[in-house]
Order: sequence, then structure tokens, then C-alpha cells
Amino acid sequence: MIARPPLFALVLGGGAARGAAHIGVLRALSEEGLLPDLVVGVSIGSIVGAAFAMEADHRRAIQRLRHVATLLQGRFVDLPAPIKLARILRLFSRRQRRRWLEQELGLKGVSFGSLRPPLRVTATRLLPPGRAILGAGPAERVVEALMASSALPSRFPVHYRGELLLDGAFSGNLPTLTALEQGARVIVAVNLGFLFKRRRDLRRLLPWRLIDWAGKNQMRREAGECRRRGAVVFEISSDRIEAESILGFEKLDKLIEEGYKATQPYLPAIKGALQKERIVTHS
Repeated sequence: MIARPPLFALVLGGGAARGAAHIGVLRALSEEGLLPDLVVGVSIGSIVGAAFAMEADHRRAIQRLRHVATLLQGRFVDLPAPIKLARILRLFSRRQRRRWLEQELGLKGVSFGSLRPPLRVTATRLLPPGRAILGAGPAERVVEALMASSALPSRFPVHYRGELLLDGAFSGNLPTLTALEQGARVIVAVNLGFLFKRRRDLRRLLPWRLIDWAGKNQMRREAGECRRRGAVVFEISSDRIEAESILGFEKLDKLIEEGYKATQPYLPAIKGALQKERIVTHS
């Protein structure tokens, strides 16, 4: 539990390239002065959340994220499919992920205690199976936690503080319950959708249908449990975001804008919920 319980938590889901939409969501919230007291991230959501929370000036953080997205997008535009695939595989390697985290996003040496708002990162624990929540220790290094939370492409789990961890999406791609357990009363959760939605032919196959059902059922269950416990939950999603491939790194600018647009209809209700909760909290 965070020392001063957060009122407003932002939960950033996983989805690889679709994670660029998180930048648009952050921009929309920031323009209205809606800055979260806590960020919870999984996989790419943890990376975007860390880069956002690292900068005291959040507008500058959003600009930096957009700049990095532009750099990354430029490496994939107008490439033949075989070369694009090779670059994607290289990008997902541990060495390249660490380089982007430390150098391009400037997270080398950064600890969780220096992040504002506070960040919690989820990963999947192998033994015993379940969700691991990283970042409660102020001295924990952010990059190491992000490497664990985004370890989906790796052949082997990541060793982190004595545990074997995999990508956080395996234990829940939209960890709203984690935000609730940290004390949040208003939760804005950004759902980037099912990983294979673009390929409808794949979704007709039983294994993918089962994965789709299980993942969506878990997200609904978590959000429902949060509401039963009295939290207000806003789930931001967009068919246009889900329609893009999780490997569509050549479309990051488009995804940023779609995230911005998808957030707009929710802004009045989020403001109202925060105002109501603040009145109740201080009454």
C-alpha cells in the first residue's frame, strides 16, 4: 500500500505497438489537468508509465514519449515484410529492450522511489503461479522491473529479486485490481484489446477463441470486483486501436491519435467522479 492512498489511478494495459495509444491517453488527461495519483502498468503499459512518471514536467514526458515513438516508427516504415520481421525480433531481444529503456527513454539508474506519480508494475510469477507487483521498494531499479513485465518474447523467464517472472499479460492484461488494492477509488483503465483481433481467421480456431475468452473474462472479472468494492472504473478502449496489429510499429503516430480521440468522451465523467470522491473524502 502506498503511504498516502491514491484517489485516481491510471491502469495501462499491454499490447506491444498498440501501447502508443497510451501516449494519446496521457496527453488527453494532461490537457484537462487530470493527473493520476498512481500509475499501474503491464508490459508496454509499464514502459509508458515509467517514462511518464520519471519527468517532473509531465508535458515534457509526453513529448519525449512521442519523440521516441517517432524514432521507432521510422525504423519500420516502407520495409519489405522479411526485413520488418527481422527488425521486430531484434527489437524484442533483451539487449535491445534494455538499450531503449536505458538510453532512449533515459531510465538507466532510475529507482521507483523517484517516480511521481508512483508506479506499480505487474509481472507473472512462475512459482507459485500468480501476479507479482513490482515497485513497492523505493530502491528497486525501474529498468529491471520493466524487463520482467515485458518479457513476453523471451525464451526464458527473467530473474528478479529472487523470483522467476514472465510478461505481466499472462496474469492479467488490465490489472485494475492492483490499482484498487493500492487504495484507488477512481480507476481509468486503458484496454488495448485482444492480441490477435486483426486476424479474424485465427480467432475462429479453438485455441485462440479460448485465449480470447479467458483474457476478456479476466478483465471483466477484475473490473467487476473493483466496482463491487466501491471503486469507479472507466475502461477506455477503441475498435480502431484493436484493429491494428500488435506488431504495427509503422503506425505509432496513428495509434497515439486514436488513444487521444478514444479518451475524449470519458473526460467529463472522469472529472465528475473525481470531484465527487474528493467531496466524500474530505467531508
